[in-house]
Amino acid sequence: MKRRYIMPITKERLEEIKAFKVTDFSDAPPLTEEQMREFKPSHLRKRQPSPGGEVQLPNMDNYRPIKKTVNVRLDADVIEWLQSAGKGYQTRMNAILRDAMVKAGA
Repeated sequence: MKRRYIMPITKERLEEIKAFKVTDFSDAPPLTEEQMREFKPSHLRKRQPSPGGEVQLPNMDNYRPIKKTVNVRLDADVIEWLQSAGKGYQTRMNAILRDAMVKAGA
């Protein structure tokens, strides 16, 4: 079994976490069932539209999936199209596949 790296928590961050637990949220209104249904993990939300209309990558700021190396045979024109946008074609490919997965309800 692979070991996953767990980032250590600094003393300062631990104190912030402890202080947050005693924060008074009594003035925050409760969420409705409809609001709760609208919640999505941050990595599934789209970023603001880009001016050039490029493929919108999911917001991956708070999501770090485990990557797996695979060998895939793709049509040459598909690879050329992905690479034509410059560096990061594998990331774009992953974003396109993830978007298809989310739309399929997986």
